[in-house]
Amino acid sequence: MKKYVKYVMLTVLSLIMLFNSFTVNALQNTERKIVYLTFDDGPSPHNTENILSILNENNVRATFCVIGSNALRHKNIIKHLDEYNMSIIPHCNNHKYDELYSSTEYYMNDLKSCMKIIDNLTNKNNTFNFVRMPGGSDNLVCNSDVLYNIKSELKRERINYIDWSVDSGDASAKLVSAENIENNIQKQVGTNKIEVVLMHDLDNKITTADALQDVIDRYKKLGYEFKTLNEIEDWEIEYLTNKRIINK
Repeated sequence: MKKYVKYVMLTVLSLIMLFNSFTVNALQNTERKIVYLTFDDGPSPHNTENILSILNENNVRATFCVIGSNALRHKNIIKHLDEYNMSIIPHCNNHKYDELYSSTEYYMNDLKSCMKIIDNLTNKNNTFNFVRMPGGSDNLVCNSDVLYNIKSELKRERINYIDWSVDSGDASAKLVSAENIENNIQKQVGTNKIEVVLMHDLDNKITTADALQDVIDRYKKLGYEFKTLNEIEDWEIEYLTNKRIINK
């Protein structure tokens, strides 16, 4: 009988400790604020290094959604991103929308080509849990049936497609001033406890690099953590899925 009572008490204590641990973790998560800085369309021969320099100066990590053909042209830059623990995810290999989205088969083959290029350049067998679809997962360029099938295929292969909650507006014109980029982000920053910021990494987006310090300062002032998609946690995926930023 005594052994039974002791067993019951130990079980109850274990459950209490487990519950308390779960409660503490849940409370910590509700108090956390996290931002993912994402850069599309790179790497570029000059701008990527400028962006990388600012990120490193601020001890901030970001996610680069790369174009495979650009990565092949600028192999050393991909290696630098990898060396500095930036997250590198596939964007596409062919950025011509009419070709890329011509069929589900074309899109998936293009995506796999981009993944293979990243693997070869980083000398790793990467697990690609995320992809950024050119134009976003609700773009109007792709036929709606093809787009639906692409999303279904990505889900079948357990690849999450991620959009954004904060748009820097740096792609709204050929050259957007740093001031306008800063103002665009100022209007949106701090709305959600987990935010995904869309920026671009092309050589004609030099003002994006110019505005980056201001973006980082704003998020730091609001107490946000900076993370890469390599570090994302399950509860964050759930949050962003509910916000229709992941797998919209």
